[in-house]
Amino acid sequence: MNLHIIEELINDKNIKPEDIVNSTLDISEKSILLINHNSQNRLDQLIEEALNKKVKKIITSDICSIQKNEILKVKNYEEIFNLFLSKISNTYKNKNYFGITGTNGKTTSGYYLSQILNSSSLFIGTNENLLFKNITKEKHLTTPKLFNIVKLLSLKKFQNIEDVVLEVSSHALDQNRLKGIKFKVAGFTNLSQDHLDYHQNMENYFQSKLKLFSEDISESYVYIDSEWGQMIKSSTTLPSFSIGTSKKNNIYIKKINSRKKSFDLSFDLEGVAYDISVPLSGPESYLNYLLALSMAYISNVDNLDNLIESSSKLVNPKGRYEIIKYKNNNDIVIDFAHTPESIHQAINFSKRNYRSVIIILGAGGDRDKEKRILMGKSANNADKIIITNDNPRNENEEEIAKDILNGIDLNKDTEIILNRSDAIARGIDNLDKDSVLLILGKGHETIQEFKDNLIEFSDQEEVKKIIMENL
Repeated sequence: MNLHIIEELINDKNIKPEDIVNSTLDISEKSILLINHNSQNRLDQLIEEALNKKVKKIITSDICSIQKNEILKVKNYEEIFNLFLSKISNTYKNKNYFGITGTNGKTTSGYYLSQILNSSSLFIGTNENLLFKNITKEKHLTTPKLFNIVKLLSLKKFQNIEDVVLEVSSHALDQNRLKGIKFKVAGFTNLSQDHLDYHQNMENYFQSKLKLFSEDISESYVYIDSEWGQMIKSSTTLPSFSIGTSKKNNIYIKKINSRKKSFDLSFDLEGVAYDISVPLSGPESYLNYLLALSMAYISNVDNLDNLIESSSKLVNPKGRYEIIKYKNNNDIVIDFAHTPESIHQAINFSKRNYRSVIIILGAGGDRDKEKRILMGKSANNADKIIITNDNPRNENEEEIAKDILNGIDLNKDTEIILNRSDAIARGIDNLDKDSVLLILGKGHETIQEFKDNLIEFSDQEEVKKIIMENL
């Protein structure tokens, strides 16, 4: 009986795509809610919430224990789910998908790739949450569920999109959020310690990333040569394309000269030499660029010369080594760096371009605690360190700061200023000639999380306010 009713719902022309939802947050009295969960108790809880909101119909798996006329239970939930996806839109199946994973550089590489591909491309990732203003984007998810991607691509303004670039997190891969998408080209940046509160150890973390490079998910891939990149190479049979500083790689990097706002790059691609200048700044930006360039190249969207020519107009995503000019040849840089490796890279890159480096950093609460002491150790190369709040969430702010402090040398010029606004003001006040202030951790973010409170806070706006006060 349920299958008969479901068939009627699928064929009912009065049911619009916006009526089909996958979250209890989106429910109206017209809604058909598709929902499933591994836990019966949690599933029952969500369904009770939906019933209280007067949902029209609920389609779920047969592990649900609640008996109501509004609830349709099916054994083949995934099959039914896919039928409703097709009702929302079939166009999502006709796109070219590009997926990029790794600890650092996913957002930057994806942002570059979206620009390189063509004007008819869409980037979905950490830095593009505004795209989801009409659709619930699950809190804290770098990579949304397939359901929300389909709903996004069904919007009129995105229906003609040809290429979709996705920032693919290890959580998304581990939780099979993207099942149903086949990537034309996948990309791997790097791997370093992060998210071990979820994955427990680096091997589990790597195995989650590795899922992207299976024949079921991707057709081919590009990787930046490293120990982890080699492990992917030895673990998959997919066609691959490599980037590195040895001649064995498809792109052989011969010379790199990075400056504050651009880099010069010499490389060989399959025996042909190229010398180019690209207006991008920040640590590892040239590797992120080459990954994006290579993914576009092997997808055959255009010849390499045209792709390189388009690179002259590239810009960084917001919050990625974002330079704000200040007086006395000083700069203030806002960057998302929040892992030990990315903090280390941000400081070292800055030391090549400035006489002294001041950094402001914090660590997120309820996340990988073991990472904090390593963040402190990575900060030791800065000339002055200010520890502040990032997103404390449910943890004690002072304890988070102490965890970072445990990795910092005793003789290092260090302060703890938990109020982030005060910390930024202190950092700016300490700038002298030809120095830089690195404000790390939040990048593009515009809120701070304190327990159940979300407070509006933007590093960019705070810097602008303090600069205006100092004029």
